[in-house]
Amino acid sequence: MRKIFLSFCTILTAGIFLAAPAQVAAADATNILFHIKTDLGKDDAQICVAYNMIWAALREGGEVSVLIDASAVNTYKRGWSGKDALEGYKLPGSLRREIARQFGVEVGDVPATYGDYLNLLHSQGAKFYINGAMLVVSGISETFGDLSKISAKFFQPVTLAEMLRLFKQTDRVIVY
Repeated sequence: MRKIFLSFCTILTAGIFLAAPAQVAAADATNILFHIKTDLGKDDAQICVAYNMIWAALREGGEVSVLIDASAVNTYKRGWSGKDALEGYKLPGSLRREIARQFGVEVGDVPATYGDYLNLLHSQGAKFYINGAMLVVSGISETFGDLSKISAKFFQPVTLAEMLRLFKQTDRVIVY
């Protein structure tokens, strides 16, 4: 038990110190690319924290782009229910209260689900891109540009060359 507690404390401390420089650098940037590459099933904290940081960057007034890549494309695949793995997933009440406190908004203004959160980020100006080749390779799409099995229809499929341009045209890249 003690080893688990010490491991948890070490990871938490490292996370605080490693996240702080990214947050400061992001606040100074005028053009930020969030590169989300980790599938919800592999580590649910990555995407959840990314959404918080995307909203923070939008509130700072910068231009925000989001690239969904690698295994993260699987998170947005619609299942038999017609929904993806994330859109109905509820934000914990404690997280909603903390986001409200940090952003100076009412708790009711913080999305209740991650699907609502994604739509909020898009409506506030975040541009979403998705690796079109990865959609084909993973079997989600039969052809490049096919978003019929993706829940977010505002995602723009991009080629590898277009992904490279996104990386080159940004002031900061934050990876999750």
